[in-house]
Amino acid sequence: MLSSGGLVFGVINIVGGFCTIFADNSYWMSAIAARPSATHKGYLLGGLLWFALPFSLATALGLGALALDLPLTAEEGARGLVPAATATALMGKPGSVLLLVMVFMTVTSAGSAELVAVSSLFTYDVYRTYVNPGADGRQILRVSRAAVLVFGCFMGVLAVVLNLAGVSLGWMYTAYGVMVGSAVIPLSLLLLWDKANATGAALAPVAGCAFGVAVWLTVAKLVCGRVDLDTTGRNAPTLAGNLASILGGGAVHVACSLVSPQRFDWEATRRQITTVEAVSVAGGGGEEEMDEDRLLLARRWIVRWGVAFTVLIVVLWPALSLPAGRFSVGYFTLWAVLAIVWGTVASVVIIVMPLVESWGTIAKICVAVFTIDSHKQVKTTHKATAASDN
Repeated sequence: MLSSGGLVFGVINIVGGFCTIFADNSYWMSAIAARPSATHKGYLLGGLLWFALPFSLATALGLGALALDLPLTAEEGARGLVPAATATALMGKPGSVLLLVMVFMTVTSAGSAELVAVSSLFTYDVYRTYVNPGADGRQILRVSRAAVLVFGCFMGVLAVVLNLAGVSLGWMYTAYGVMVGSAVIPLSLLLLWDKANATGAALAPVAGCAFGVAVWLTVAKLVCGRVDLDTTGRNAPTLAGNLASILGGGAVHVACSLVSPQRFDWEATRRQITTVEAVSVAGGGGEEEMDEDRLLLARRWIVRWGVAFTVLIVVLWPALSLPAGRFSVGYFTLWAVLAIVWGTVASVVIIVMPLVESWGTIAKICVAVFTIDSHKQVKTTHKATAASDN
């Protein structure tokens, strides 16, 4: 099973995966909003469940297309039509409808998260910080809605332009690491290194991106003889561009920080940032959540299990597959069974776990909605409000 192309794609995928998380404000917003005691476990569990998408779906729909010998062209495959063709061939129209619903929900979820993330960045980090520091709630809400509208239109126009330009999903998947990978190391150092330089952190992503794009296009020209969508999407140029971007950005930030270190007092975050728990929250628990011992315990937990799963999935699994060589019927059966089990368990956890965790709240809401006492209480509240208004 030794494949140089697979190894190269694995490196590209790892770099792209890092930049997808680190450079996406929606993940930071979710992490900051979540309870510290649940964040580390939630993100690790989410990563394991997400892996069912490329693993189980690729095994079922990708290899299914090969087994069925579907008449798909290379262009159709590059446009991501393989899953739709397989689902339609196996299940007919219901299969295509189910896949369409799945894609629609995925795009809706990701798109809404990005809209909120960009709106938050523009509203608080640009408008309220530099344009109107004294903005009230109504002004902030107006600017936030405008940002959502503008960025939503921009996403739609960009998608149409990329489609008309012939940009495939595969090209986007391997190339976006070149564009934003340079921000990974600076963002990490800002959190983990007290000498990190602020100017270097702002300069590094731009310089690293420029360096990555230059290396990407240069390698495409030297190796393939030309620069176009086809050559820039091949393994060698994208590997060189991804590595140059992520390492270049890190090198610039480290150099700036060593030349002019800025010692940051992390206690300032406790003094200057007001959390929701510090204001007013029914049920409390904010101080207990931020207890230093609990946070250190969470850190040790995520380091231990994060490293363990990384070694298992990235190193041991591929290494143990090497002796198998070309898959035998038995080994492929094991692979298919593992994909089915992983996908099934992920589906059950995603559907059942939120219901179990929120069952108490759901029960209270249902009782309040469908009991007579709650209706009487609502009517009494309305009468009291009306009387106070008069």
